[in-house]
Amino acid sequence: MPRYYFHYRTDDRLIPDRTGTEFPDLDAAEHNAAEIGKAIIERAAAEGAEVEEARSIEITDEGGQELLYVVFWAGPQIGSGPATPIEPARLH
Repeated sequence: MPRYYFHYRTDDRLIPDRTGTEFPDLDAAEHNAAEIGKAIIERAAAEGAEVEEARSIEITDEGGQELLYVVFWAGPQIGSGPATPIEPARLH
């Protein structure tokens, strides 16, 4: 099974994934990246951090080749509840 690496990027930093995770294919890796993005936004919102900043998970293969970017951020707040994560966008 191929190993994928999920590097977290904001405008000013990159947190590399040094261990990676095995998934059957890129679609499964993309789904995992979307879940990571949702968890990051939910945690940031709960901690009162900036949630409107665009962030991404950069998926690479074992050789470091960039395969896919999953970009995410929280949408505008509507009503009195917290901002909600929007559907991650897929960039090649």
